[in-house]
Formats: sequence, C-alpha cells, structure tokens
Amino acid sequence: MASVRATLDRLLADRDDGRLAQLCAELGVDLLTHFGSSLRDPGNARDVDVAYSFRHGHHGDDLAVVNAFGERYGDALDLMPLDRAGSVARVHALSLGEVLAELTPQKFATMQMASYGIYLDEAPLRARVLQVMAE
Repeated sequence: MASVRATLDRLLADRDDGRLAQLCAELGVDLLTHFGSSLRDPGNARDVDVAYSFRHGHHGDDLAVVNAFGERYGDALDLMPLDRAGSVARVHALSLGEVLAELTPQKFATMQMASYGIYLDEAPLRARVLQVMAE
C-alpha cells in the first residue's frame, strides 16, 4: 500500500519532468487536476484525489486510466472522471484544485467556467432537495 506522501511526491515529480503529461497523452487524457484533502492538508490526507477529462471527441477508457495510474502510483490515488462527475464534485476539482497536466490549451479555464455556471444554475434545485429531505 502506497503512502499518500509517496504517491503525491511521485505524481508531482512526474508532472515536473513531463512523464505525467506523456502518460495522459497515451491514455487520451488532456486535463488532470489534483484536489481535495491531499492538496489542502497532505499530512492528514487518506488519499490523493485526482480528476481527469478525456480529449474532445475521444471516447476514453476509464478502466485503462485506472489501471495505468494504479500501476504507476499505487492504491492511494482516487481518480474521478470530470466528464461524468456531478456539478458539486466537478466544481471542487476545478475551482479548488491545481492543474497537473493540460494538453489542450485553455481546457482547464473553459471547464472551470462551465462547471461553475452549472453549479450556480443547479443551486436552487440542490436547496430544494435538501429541504424535501429535511421534511
């Protein structure tokens, strides 16, 4: 079992030397972000949260992504596909996260703006759902 610190160190080293971008390109991933507790407080995190998005028009293989990242970084990595994530999860990964790899220029900014717009649009619905659940 890989430690969070070791996983994070390897991920960041691979980002800095280009190996992470190369792995993403091989998998058709053009955006990779790091978010969550390992970004805010790595000493107390239980895993490393990473979100990914496939290149536009590429029907990626989530299992291939999980397998490739698992082989390289171990089981302390928690992967989330941005393209199918809910609006709350997506906005956290994009607004409160950092870019690890961006192979399509401006993809992060474009997805960040779109995710925040959807998050705001759905706010009344989320509030109503919580209200109904509380009744």
